[in-house]
Amino acid sequence: MKYIVIVKPKKAILDPQGKAIKKVAENYLQSEIKDIRVGKYFEIEIEKEDDGLINKLAKNILSNDVIEDYEVRKA
Repeated sequence: MKYIVIVKPKKAILDPQGKAIKKVAENYLQSEIKDIRVGKYFEIEIEKEDDGLINKLAKNILSNDVIEDYEVRKA
């Protein structure tokens, strides 16, 4: 079974990397961009379906629940 985990900074957390990319992108496109946020993307493949195991991995290893939110999807 294949899963996708997406980890993003929480809305209230500053994202300096996203801000830097936004500035460069605006200069490149000569257009204003509302916002860019930088996150992490993981593809995980396991032998059999186990949503609980993947959620545990995402919460405890792949993300920092103080500053990040995560989403688990089946691929």
